[in-house]
Amino acid sequence: MTRFDDSDDFLLSHRAFDFPFYVVCLEQQGVPGLDLIRLIRRRNNAGILAISNQEGEGFVSALEAGADMVLRRDAPEDHLQAAILAIQRRSGPGAQASAQAPWRLLEEQSILQAPDGTRISLGDSDLAVMRCFAHTEGGRVARRALIESLWGDGADDMDNALHVTLYRLRKRIEQAGQPLVPVHSVSKVGYEFRAPLVRE
Repeated sequence: MTRFDDSDDFLLSHRAFDFPFYVVCLEQQGVPGLDLIRLIRRRNNAGILAISNQEGEGFVSALEAGADMVLRRDAPEDHLQAAILAIQRRSGPGAQASAQAPWRLLEEQSILQAPDGTRISLGDSDLAVMRCFAHTEGGRVARRALIESLWGDGADDMDNALHVTLYRLRKRIEQAGQPLVPVHSVSKVGYEFRAPLVRE
């Protein structure tokens, strides 16, 4: 278990959105607990258990934000353990089978198709990035390879432009209604597409 006493420290940590399970206190320093749950849910399908105050405030809001279950802070330890096990059963391999359906890159149409069938139109830069993801085994692409794909072999000092390009791609996927966005940064490497991806 990794504990963060401040949600700002959590968000700045390496691979913050890669944990298999989260217990989030709604009352805490830094980013409010409800906002933290929303951020986690956008990027991760892991189980989330929310802990409210002793009055149980925030129960409905936490569930609406993406928590799987809410317990009061004064709940007994065995209740906490039982809740975690129950959430893990529901979010196990069988429950996540549909999440493993592939994304499809329809290159000639400049379309990224989500597992649920949603078709996301891609701009030229988006398509170039997605081609890199599709051509690389495991979906991980070095920062330099992405820069050269977008701006040519001689491009230098384009890290900020690359960050903006990937940010816009993520927003395009989010705005299409996708709860999980598989585009992630990889520290000291580049970016990766953390989902099955096929080219058509």
